[in-house]
This record gives sequence, structure tokens and C-alpha cells, in this order.
Amino acid sequence: MVFKQHDFSLSKLVLTFLGLLFGVVPHANAADPISVENLQAAVQTLNFLESLPKEGPVLVAVIYASEIANSQQLAAEAVKAIATMRGPNNREVKAVGISIDDLSHYAGHPDVMYLLIGASNHSDVIVTAIRRLRAVSISDDPACETTKCCVLLVRSAQRVEITLNSALADAAGARFSLVFMMVVKRT
Repeated sequence: MVFKQHDFSLSKLVLTFLGLLFGVVPHANAADPISVENLQAAVQTLNFLESLPKEGPVLVAVIYASEIANSQQLAAEAVKAIATMRGPNNREVKAVGISIDDLSHYAGHPDVMYLLIGASNHSDVIVTAIRRLRAVSISDDPACETTKCCVLLVRSAQRVEITLNSALADAAGARFSLVFMMVVKRT
């Protein structure tokens, strides 16, 4: 009797078990779930954005890459989460989901663009929109720092880490408080 040797790694067994138990199969090319903690940290950075209009609601455009399988659903979740948050001086924060495909002809006037994972694959479209709309782009996706399409990279782990792209902030017409400028990492 001959026995075949199989590769039974723990991760493969767990994924197989979950797939059988719940009928869940990981979708290829799907984005990770949004981090509410990172969204909250991003909205809190707006308290230091001096160039933000002083009245009315703060409008956040949640930008998603339509070629990523679940990105529209994640954008809807981000829009819903952002709508529960308060902006500077306890102002209302409104959010709208926009596909990267629609960004170049978006006629609205967002104060901020929040970039979901995968949006930075279209950095040229984003940078053009930053200049045209004079909006600050914020993301928790490290790829946006590499592709130089986010003004602020905001990540909260054990502590909040913020990286500012000074050249892109200038292109957006963004001015931040001196206190904020002293604590952020600049690129």
C-alpha cells in the first residue's frame, strides 16, 4: 500500500475548513476591510487643517478603484462610517463614494479625498484631481506614499503615525497648524 504525502499547512487547513463550514472562499484581487480606527484618525487630522473652510459640513470623497472586486462595497462602508464622525469644531462630516473612473469629471467640491486601498494605482488621476479640486488626499494605504498621491498617510496602530507630502500639500493649497507640522513625518 502506497501513501501519498500531502502538504497540510495550518493556514491551508483553516481556509479549507472555513470554506466548507461557511461556504466562504477568499476572493482574488479583493481589498481588505476598512479600518474604522484609521478613518477616525484621518478625520481627526482635519482639526489641524487651517485651509479647511470654517463653516458648513466637511465633504469627504471616498475614492475607490473599480477594478478591485469589493471596493465599491468598502467605499459604501467607509461613507457610512465617516458620516457618523464629527469634524473640526464639532462640524458635520458628509461623505460620498466616487470611483476612480469618475473622479476626473466629478463636478462636486470635496474638502478631502480619502483613498481606499488600490486607488493609488491611479496616482496620475488622483494628483490631477488634487490640483483641480484643491482637496487634501488622505489614506491609510502605504502604497499612496510610494506613488506620491496622498497629502497625508495616516495609520493608527499602537499610536497614530502621520506622514505629510509637503509638495502635494502645496499643490492642494493645504495649510496645517504649526503644532501639527512639528509632529508629522515629512516627505
